[in-house]
Amino acid sequence: MVRYILLLIIAGIAGGIIARRKGRSPILWFILCALFPLLIIVIAVLPPMVSKGYIKKCVYCAELIKEDAIVCKHCGREQPIEMIKVQNKM
Repeated sequence: MVRYILLLIIAGIAGGIIARRKGRSPILWFILCALFPLLIIVIAVLPPMVSKGYIKKCVYCAELIKEDAIVCKHCGREQPIEMIKVQNKM
């Protein structure tokens, strides 16, 4: 019984870590993977959250990098400067 509970806790931790790396809620996925250990496969297959602003694709090599990255960690090229929105105070 103790082994089974330990297995569930380890599955929850693994699911939470994978979810955090993909920009998803680690607490939610910890609970889900602890209750249903096979959901680790689901979170491993899910694509990273690009739309939430956590990561973006490098314009040169198309690898996923952090949104605030200035230099791509995969190809080493500097990212182009985005257009900056300026608010008019009138």
